[in-house]
Amino acid sequence: MPKTGSRKGGLGIRKKRGIKSPIAFLLLFFVSLSFLRAQVTWRKSAANPVMTKSANFYEGLAIGSPSLIDEGDTLKMLYAAGGLDSRGRISYAYSTDGISWTKYRAATPVFDVGDSGSWDRHFLDTPEWLKDSSGYRMYYFGDRDNDPIGGAIGLALSDNGIRWTRAASGPVLSPGGPGEWDALYIESPSVLYDGSRYLMWYSGVDTNYKVRIGVASSADGLHWTKYAGNPVIDAGPLRAWDGFSVATPAVILRDGRFEMWYCGVSYHDFLDNGKIDTVKVGYAYSEDGFVWKKDASNPVLSTYDPPYKLSEERGPWAPDLLYRAAENAFYMYYETAYGFGLALDRESTLAAGPDREEAPPFLFFPNPAASFLTLRLTGPCGKDERFVIRDLSGKQLIVQSAEGQSTQIDISSLAPGLYSVQLMRQAQRHRFFIKY
Repeated sequence: MPKTGSRKGGLGIRKKRGIKSPIAFLLLFFVSLSFLRAQVTWRKSAANPVMTKSANFYEGLAIGSPSLIDEGDTLKMLYAAGGLDSRGRISYAYSTDGISWTKYRAATPVFDVGDSGSWDRHFLDTPEWLKDSSGYRMYYFGDRDNDPIGGAIGLALSDNGIRWTRAASGPVLSPGGPGEWDALYIESPSVLYDGSRYLMWYSGVDTNYKVRIGVASSADGLHWTKYAGNPVIDAGPLRAWDGFSVATPAVILRDGRFEMWYCGVSYHDFLDNGKIDTVKVGYAYSEDGFVWKKDASNPVLSTYDPPYKLSEERGPWAPDLLYRAAENAFYMYYETAYGFGLALDRESTLAAGPDREEAPPFLFFPNPAASFLTLRLTGPCGKDERFVIRDLSGKQLIVQSAEGQSTQIDISSLAPGLYSVQLMRQAQRHRFFIKY
């Protein structure tokens, strides 16, 4: 995408994508803050970058567009990986603390380009995933070559977040017709279920390469209808921080209201040196997800906000947000030119209120697991404590004594499926993992 706010550019390998989007997304949910204070003061982590590309074939060129799910014990991330063959694929990583990340099978992708002749046979990018009663859903950008024109949004399904199957032979949302605001290509979906329907906010690019944000709705998450009033977020005034383009929405639904963090690019940024190398994040809110108001304090996070490092160049791009109730903390992950950064809301350091979620007695990872499961106690290790793994009928399959604070259990003998793990000192607490 030439000189626009598209997440796709973050990989820096698309021939026509202008912004080499540095992006990371992490949303933190404020338990006790009022809606007017929903946009908080962000601080970048001193640990940045929290993830960088691996020197392998699949992501040796770049990584971008992180998308996260909080599974309690584990933060899970899907992200776009730019390979040395100039193709984009989707990879997976997990973390127990949000700082140190483990890439699945040494950064081997979990979702590859489509077969020869398919609409997404060359490039995948901007993954967005969510979990519902049917399992995991991933919406993603796909196209047939290294030119984004005509690129659309597809859907894949999974029972464990690692094995993915395309839900349709073509895209589930396509660019608009000639002359429409999203006629050139669309990408960077942000999807949620509001209790009665799925809603998708996405970046749309017109034939002048202007980027704006629109929304579509769906009853089943597969068949979508675009909102007649699109775009719902437009660029600001000519001299504004977001006067050139707005893109890469990240939306949450909290206390019955919709909140969006999005990226903006100014004309000044583009014109001062002929390239877009600084990016800012803005905040907007809505009662219905269709009519939005930008916050007066925008932008809320910028490239040079401290602590600034060279790794922050061309970031923060494509934010994605999480709220962790057990920590009373919001996380924002975003893409940069050198990998993924993390920002936290300053309220996350406050003491927990009365509604704070009780910390689990132990953590375990990875989840899903293949051969081994590592369990880590959150408190002191007592005498004769042991872990018990059962199937869903309650049958006891594995019993192993706790080996201090960290215990590794061999689960290679288990068949693929869903199992519970129990710490016997808290017999009432069962936690669940997937074996694949």
